[in-house]
Amino acid sequence: MTGAFLLSEKSVLRRELSAARDAISPVERASAGAAVYARLFAHPAFQAASVVCGYMSIRGELDLLPVWAEAVRCGKTYALPVTLTGTQEGQMIFRATPGFCPERLTPGRFGIAEPPAEADFPVLTPAALSGALILVPGLSFDADGYRIGYGGGYYDRFLNSLHKAAVPVHTVGLCFAACRRPRLPREVHDRAVETVIDERNPL
Repeated sequence: MTGAFLLSEKSVLRRELSAARDAISPVERASAGAAVYARLFAHPAFQAASVVCGYMSIRGELDLLPVWAEAVRCGKTYALPVTLTGTQEGQMIFRATPGFCPERLTPGRFGIAEPPAEADFPVLTPAALSGALILVPGLSFDADGYRIGYGGGYYDRFLNSLHKAAVPVHTVGLCFAACRRPRLPREVHDRAVETVIDERNPL
């Protein structure tokens, strides 16, 4: 399958999956969220992790503010991604948050709230991420853990860099069941997550 065909197929899928996610009613969304949070909080990777790397939800994604609050309540370090520019264009880092403080976040380059470059939001080094749980966003995840994201490739590059540096982490994708697919198109640089959690599991 050629790269151009894959890109076209992924573009079509993004439109289809975005429409499917937008069609989820507020009642269904709340019910699904409660089920996903319960599954995540009971998962061994969440319970064992001292560091949880989340993200700020956009475009109808599951709201991760309850995950941030629970991680802090459990005494875990919660971290959020920051996209880089300039010579580090296309890369991202994670900054730890000083407790539950969404009001202190500032808009990043894509308009997504990010931790500010302040001393109490320290950058987590690869060593500090050893054993961390990384929650990976996506429009859809398949039965093998591959995903359709938004096309930026930030998470694939970040996870591949940790893999090359032999930094062990646990990766979990959170998704609405209506957006799951048995198999998604994939490329050599795509990195599957270890576990996918939706409100119905398994796929």
